[in-house]
Amino acid sequence: MTTLVLLRGLMRDSRHWYGFDQRLNQQGLNVICVDLPGNGLLVNQPSPGKMQDYCEAVWQQIDAALLKQAMRPSQVKLVLVGLSMGGMLALTMAAQCRSRIQHVVLINSSAANLSPWYYRFQCVGLVTSITHVLLRFLRSGLASSQQANTGKGHWLEAIVVDFTSRHFSHNIEVINAWSLLRLQCHTSFINGLRQLYASARFHSPELNNIPVSVIVANQDKLAHPKCSEQLALFYQTQLHKMDDCGHDASLDQPLKLQQLLLDIIR
Repeated sequence: MTTLVLLRGLMRDSRHWYGFDQRLNQQGLNVICVDLPGNGLLVNQPSPGKMQDYCEAVWQQIDAALLKQAMRPSQVKLVLVGLSMGGMLALTMAAQCRSRIQHVVLINSSAANLSPWYYRFQCVGLVTSITHVLLRFLRSGLASSQQANTGKGHWLEAIVVDFTSRHFSHNIEVINAWSLLRLQCHTSFINGLRQLYASARFHSPELNNIPVSVIVANQDKLAHPKCSEQLALFYQTQLHKMDDCGHDASLDQPLKLQQLLLDIIR
């Protein structure tokens, strides 16, 4: 059975796969979801300023999950699937422990040695999303203090959805789901800055003899598609394109992404 490790991006955690991990499980894959220091179950830990320093905590979660399944970690070859910052971490982990990696799959990721910062984080898209959401909240009255305290329709999560999704920017069900997760636990402001700093400094490592696949959403408002194009060139691999899809590909196009992953790893 193929074992996939799913790695989310900046200030997101294993809860934000929104059922995509379960879809993969239903396809006969062994799926392990992990959290980065400062996110999810590790929300009280400080987020490191270097990508390399995230690896130990993630490896511990992977090994614990494998041992729970009565599997020897050293004997299991892993497929690392990383979205955005999760892709940067996947490459870092593969470089650190090559013998344990079967394949690395990058989704809408980037690297500082391959793309300029204004492609890696498109500020225009963020400003546009902030404007859209604030106008919408002012019109609907959702920005009341009562709403913010209950976690329903939280303005920040609405901005995140608008910025990262092509199809769910106005979907109150998703916004409320993200807001509930935020109410339960959320990444602190300082940890968010540390994660952003670590991502900004990330450089693509050489990965000899480890297959790398690159998936890109052509309507990504956060990371310009050219970032993924440069990663594909760097690793001399095929670029798999997803149309009508935003940065959060597992939310926007779960069926297409699922099929792409199955085609890549099987």
